[in-house]
Formats: sequence, C-alpha cells, structure tokens
Amino acid sequence: MKWEDSEWGEFFPSSISPFGYNETVAQEYFPTTKEQALSKNYKWKDEEKNSEYFGPKIEIPDNIDSVKDEIINQILNCESCNKYYKIIKQELKFYRSLKLPIPKNCPDCRHRQRLSMRNPRKLWTRNCMKCNTEIQTTYPLERKEIVYCEKCYLETIY
Repeated sequence: MKWEDSEWGEFFPSSISPFGYNETVAQEYFPTTKEQALSKNYKWKDEEKNSEYFGPKIEIPDNIDSVKDEIINQILNCESCNKYYKIIKQELKFYRSLKLPIPKNCPDCRHRQRLSMRNPRKLWTRNCMKCNTEIQTTYPLERKEIVYCEKCYLETIY
C-alpha cells in the first residue's frame, strides 16, 4: 500500500463510534432528528423508559439546612421530566458548603437549562459602546449588555 492511498490523518468513521449522535456534544451544537442522523449513518440511542419505582416520593426541602444525610440513599424524581436521579455524598457536601438547595431537576434537565442560557452560535455586527469601532459579537443589537471591542475591554479591566 502506498502512502498516498493510506487513511493516515483521516477521522475515524462515525460508524465505529460507541455513542449515538444524540449522546454527544454534536447534538447540542448541531441538533438533528433521529431520521437525519440515521440517514447519515450515525448511531442513535433511543431514550430509555423510566423504570418503575414504587418507593416513597421524596419532598426536597427548599433550604439545605433542612436536608438530612439520608437523602444520599433516596431516589429523587425530576420535576421536569420525571426521570429518577440521586444525590451523592460529595454533591451534598458541595451544596451544603455553598448553602445551595438540593436541585429538583435531574442532571440532564439542569444541563439543558444551562445550554438554553447561552448566546446563539451566530455573530452580529455591532459597534463598540466606548469607541464606536465595528466589531463582531454573539450579542444581538436588542440585548442590553455593554459590548466593547477588545482594546476598550482591556483598558477597562486593567
């Protein structure tokens, strides 16, 4: 086999990925449907059905000081999607150290909520609000944040 014919430097084919497209960060940045993904020979993982749980429904206190250590042995139910999730010992210690309440949503819903707060992956042309230089930014004109060019930003913070 000649060097020119080899596959060195090529990306691995998506067909050998152990993950479905919807399980990767690609789905967050370039969302696609199951049909579109399968048509491009990507794998797709169907969402698992919530298994039956017949234990008690746990009421999560709003105040971290009211949370008992036993919560790490209990199964919690997400308020958004009804998935079950648990709090681990280190997580409980973290929430207590920062006086944060126990989350009422599962990790997946919390991640989706954080993603929804990000700016869109689009650039708008605006003017620096200090020197009026034209710049590219992820903040649209309708947003109220102060947007500076790099030079003015560095002058402001240093």
